[in-house]
Amino acid sequence: MAHIRIRPNGRIQFDLHLYGQRFREGTKMTATPKNLNHAKAQLKKMNAEIDLGTFQYRDYFPDSKKIGKFESLQRAKHPDRCYPFFDSFADEWFDRQKSKWKNSYKNTVRLNIEGYLKPIFGNTLINEVTLAQVEYYRQDLMELLKSDGSRKLSNRRINNIFWPLIAMISLASDEYKFDYPLRRYKALKEESADSHPMTIEEVERFLAAVPSEWHDYFVLRFWTGMRSCEVHGLYVEHLDFDHRLIRIRQNYVNGEICDVKTPKSRRDLKMCDTLFDVLSRVLKSKTDDSPFVFTTPKGKGIDTQYISKKIWYPTLKKAGLRRRRPYETRHTAAVLHIAAHENPLYISQMLGHSDTRLLFDVYAPYVANASRRDGSAFSKMMMEASAQ
Repeated sequence: MAHIRIRPNGRIQFDLHLYGQRFREGTKMTATPKNLNHAKAQLKKMNAEIDLGTFQYRDYFPDSKKIGKFESLQRAKHPDRCYPFFDSFADEWFDRQKSKWKNSYKNTVRLNIEGYLKPIFGNTLINEVTLAQVEYYRQDLMELLKSDGSRKLSNRRINNIFWPLIAMISLASDEYKFDYPLRRYKALKEESADSHPMTIEEVERFLAAVPSEWHDYFVLRFWTGMRSCEVHGLYVEHLDFDHRLIRIRQNYVNGEICDVKTPKSRRDLKMCDTLFDVLSRVLKSKTDDSPFVFTTPKGKGIDTQYISKKIWYPTLKKAGLRRRRPYETRHTAAVLHIAAHENPLYISQMLGHSDTRLLFDVYAPYVANASRRDGSAFSKMMMEASAQ
């Protein structure tokens, strides 16, 4: 049972006796008539749930350090349950799946489980997770706001948080033979991220403003559209000056060398005269024995966050350019190649796309603008045909 006590400092305290143990939780509420009425209403609800055996400590005291102790006692009281608790099954599921993922992705999934899923579903039996619980929690995440009033989590981010939950429940329902409760669950519609490529004039302004030691690094990014992790994982041995090729063979993520993103990402890029000169200059100026083409001033592999915070955003500000993601170097390379009327197949292969469809899906407006106004060629052709 639970009781209310008034501490010597005049604040309300909840005093609970559960599974033969005493739990005390203080509050910041002073014992005013209004606060006491609120606490009594909460107390009544708590005692009702304790009587029914549905009381969950984390529902009332989510930040308490005593949650683990309560849940251990609760589980020890009911050792005959046929189904595992969500947190136990989540750990098992992760251990079974992690060999399929890169280390960087393992970390992302683990953070989603520990930071978002376990705090809500951890002490729920795996077969008792309901669609309503999932949808209410998802709505709560959608309503989280930043200080400027914008949403904290995008639909894409929320979908990424919930897909391990869906996979766990699906597997558990199969192995423990209970009805899958999330048949009607639908992922949130994801909006395509807007791209903000630079014009050739903006590229020139950026390169004029960037610190000289990073000039050649960004020339490579603007000229090839290589991903950050690809540039950072580029070894000296991957530069073939005899055949003028840049061989993309690995990524560098979170301090580790790993495989490229997709099979198509493993590719050879042609080294034009500009890149030949740039990369030759970079190797001649290297003073360390690092295998990386580009390194930090200390000769270490480059961290993506370091480039963003220390180089990219300060240079945008210095050059008087609008704020945009470092990934826009990739979009910029694509758009400028389109503007130069390069073959779409060549551009797709340069970017490591599986086919040209993605190129046209993402850059359709720029494909049109690179040559003429939308529809003008077609209109001209039809007018000439009708005049005959």
